[in-house]
Amino acid sequence: MSFTSKTDLDCVWNFHEVYDITAHLNRAPDYPGDRKFHQDWMASLEDADDYSLSALSLSSHAGTHLDFPAHVKKGGKSQDSYSSDRFLISAEVVSVSDDGPVQPSSLPDCRNRIGEALLVKTSNSQKRLMHQAAFSKEYVSLSLQAARLFVARRLALVGIDYISVDRFEDDSLPVHHMLLDNDVIILEGLDLASVPPGRYLLTCLPLRIDDAEASPVRAVLAR
Repeated sequence: MSFTSKTDLDCVWNFHEVYDITAHLNRAPDYPGDRKFHQDWMASLEDADDYSLSALSLSSHAGTHLDFPAHVKKGGKSQDSYSSDRFLISAEVVSVSDDGPVQPSSLPDCRNRIGEALLVKTSNSQKRLMHQAAFSKEYVSLSLQAARLFVARRLALVGIDYISVDRFEDDSLPVHHMLLDNDVIILEGLDLASVPPGRYLLTCLPLRIDDAEASPVRAVLAR
């Protein structure tokens, strides 16, 4: 959404709370089979070089990242199909208590409007799973029914506090397909442990990579 009213502009410039909801790349878990994050020091001031220089190796789905339709849909839109304002968006954080995939009945009444974002805070945050390098198979994911609800609400983006919206080893990826096939971008790997439920401005700008099906982001909430 674009910010055009005085109220919107006041929201942008007068922040009282700011939360960095990005996982640390060198500490976050990797989904099994993904390339692990690695920082290779090519030169270092500590080794008496004239400068420090490192090279990074990682999956495009590393840590806190966006999934685009091209991730699961042949001919689907990739990162470069979206303008930057798609990633500066009004968002609501909701807290749920499901132990299994999040169901619509567990979602509180939200104030989301068309084209906004919904970030789901689950027990993944209480367990601080995004702070643990070891991958956990027992994470809370989204149900297909919840994904259908998000599409019906015409949300622009849905986020969750672990590295997949689908259940582990469900290779058909039904939640990914339901959301991405309907142009609802997915934001995975959020660190929501310290974030109270409520409404925020979400910033989650991807790296500018042509034809990218996904991208790591620096995600921040402010209000």
